[in-house]
Amino acid sequence: MAALLTPLLGGVGVVIAAAAGPLITGAIQNRRDARLTADLDRNWELLKELKEEQNAPWTHEIAQLEVLVRKQLASVMTRQTRFVEHRRNWASLGAVIIVVVFSFPVLWLLASFNSWWSWSLFLALLLVAVLMCGIGIYQTFNPADPPAPEEDGSMDPAP
Repeated sequence: MAALLTPLLGGVGVVIAAAAGPLITGAIQNRRDARLTADLDRNWELLKELKEEQNAPWTHEIAQLEVLVRKQLASVMTRQTRFVEHRRNWASLGAVIIVVVFSFPVLWLLASFNSWWSWSLFLALLLVAVLMCGIGIYQTFNPADPPAPEEDGSMDPAP
């Protein structure tokens, strides 16, 4: 029974990791964005209140808070720019699917032999498949920036 369940569980684990990884990462990222935006709003209001007070000697604290607000604002702008330019590399996800489709039957076959060498190969192939799927999923949701257009000095669009 274990010989039949092991490859099945290995394949199911790869599929679950492929599906759940981006969901969990996205939820964590959304929480960070919300916290950063809330912190920026609170610091902005505090900065306004400190600047409105005429008699209090808050010049040093105002300068430090201005630096913090500028850093937070730059971070929010970077995140929002990344969100606006949101891209996906679906070819990498296709590669993940191909890896799963081809590795699952081979894993099943290796587990059915039930000998030490087949389990060694099973483990090696499973690790390679999980690594390749992880890289493919990462590249799907974090694609490389497209190359910058080359400057040739002309303003005419290419025909």
